[in-house]
Amino acid sequence: MKIALVLAAALLTAAPVVSFPSAADAQVLTGRGRATPARRPSRPPPPALTEAEEDRLWDAEAELASLEEQMTALETPPEGQTALSAEQQTQLQAHATRLREVQTVIAQLKAKRDRQR
Repeated sequence: MKIALVLAAALLTAAPVVSFPSAADAQVLTGRGRATPARRPSRPPPPALTEAEEDRLWDAEAELASLEEQMTALETPPEGQTALSAEQQTQLQAHATRLREVQTVIAQLKAKRDRQR
């Protein structure tokens, strides 16, 4: 029996080691032998709209709606009047100029806001 135990011990120590690879081994082995590219520092995110700019955007949008209502009211002459008076035309032109300015402000602020997304 002593010979059997010695023989079993000899076979066990001489047997090849069997191991099964794990997921961690695969992750480590994946990057071997490959050159790593130089990493560039990432750009900081573009600045968000400040609270003052957000307020300005809301105010500009409200002013735009108000100007459009005023222009619509001026463009429809009262009954019995066929054309706009000189004063109404001047007011309409002033509103149109201000409307373009407000639209420019809105476009700039929205472009800045959308760049950050």
